[in-house]
Amino acid sequence: MTITEFVATFATNFFHILASIAPYFLVGLLIAGLIKALIPQEKLATHLGASKVSAIFKAAALGVPLPLCSCSVLPVALSLARHGAGLPATVAFLVATPQTSIDALFITFGLFGLPFAVSYALAALTAGIAAGFISFLVIRDKKISLVPEDLSPCCAQNRSSPLREALHYSFGDLMAELARPLAIGLILAALLVTILPPGYLGQKVSPGFWQYLAMLLTGVPLYMCSTGSLPLAYSFYLQGFSPGSLLVFLMSGPATNVASLVIIRKIFGTKTFAVYALSLIGFSIIAGIILDFLWQEGSFVFKPPVDRGAHLSVLNVLAAAVLGTLIIMHLLKSYFRRAKTCTCKS
Repeated sequence: MTITEFVATFATNFFHILASIAPYFLVGLLIAGLIKALIPQEKLATHLGASKVSAIFKAAALGVPLPLCSCSVLPVALSLARHGAGLPATVAFLVATPQTSIDALFITFGLFGLPFAVSYALAALTAGIAAGFISFLVIRDKKISLVPEDLSPCCAQNRSSPLREALHYSFGDLMAELARPLAIGLILAALLVTILPPGYLGQKVSPGFWQYLAMLLTGVPLYMCSTGSLPLAYSFYLQGFSPGSLLVFLMSGPATNVASLVIIRKIFGTKTFAVYALSLIGFSIIAGIILDFLWQEGSFVFKPPVDRGAHLSVLNVLAAAVLGTLIIMHLLKSYFRRAKTCTCKS
C-alpha cells in the first residue's frame, strides 16, 4: 500500500466511524446538557445522605448518565461530599459515573446495538452499587472530613433558562471537554482498522482470560473518557474481540488512570482507593464473563459491524459534518486560547 492509498483509506475509515457515531452522540450530548441543567449538585447531595444505605443506590443510578470522566468526576464527588454525601454513596458515585454517560450510551446503541448498551449501563450501575456496599461494610468511618468549599465570585452567577443552559453546556463546555479525547479515539480506531485486516488481533489473542487481560492492559493506562473509548472499542470489535472483552475495556479504561487513582488515594485514603480500583477491575471482568456466556449461549444478540463499503445515509453525513465541525472548532479554541477561564461546576 502506497502512502497515498494509506492516507485515502485512513480518511475513509475515519469518516465512516465518525458518521456511524455522530447522530447518536449529538442526541446524547443534548440530553446530557438537559440533565446538567435540571439536576444541580445541591439536589444530588440531598439524596446522598451519610447514614442511608439507599443513598448508595441513588448515587450509582445518578452517576451512570452523567457525562464525567475519571478526572472530572473527582471535583463533583468532592462537592457532593461537602454538601453532606456519605463515603459509601460517594464511592458508588465515583465508580459508576466515569464508566459511561448518556452520550456514551447513545453511541454504544448505534455501534453495538441495544442489548450491549443496556448491559453496559447495568454493569456500571452494579459495579457502583457493589463498591458502595463494600465501602459501607469495610470502612468504619462513613463520613468525609473536608474543608468547606469557598465558592469564587464567578460561580455565583444567575442561571439562565434550562434549555439555554443545556445547549450552552452540551455544545460548549461539554463538547470542549470531549473534543480532544474523542478525536484521539477516532484517530486510533481509524489507524487500527486501516493497518490491520479484520479479525487479525482476535486470532492472535485467545478468547476469554487473555482477551480480558489484553483489554485491561490497554484500558487502565489509557487516559480516555467513555465517549472517546467507544471508537477504539469498535475497532477492537472489528478485530474479533468478544463482547465481554469490549465491556471490560469500556468499564475499566475510562474510570481508571494514574492521575485519578493517585488523587483518590490521597483524598479518600488507602482503603477507599483499594475498594475503588478493585471494584472497577473485578466487576469489569465478572461482567465480561457473564456477557460472553450469554453471547455464546445465544441469549445475547450483538449488532453486526457496519459494512464500510455501504452507502452512508444523509443523516449520518450531516451529523458527521456537524460533529466534525464542533471537534475542529473546540480543538482550535483550545490551541489558540490558553488563557485560564473561571468555570464552575454546578
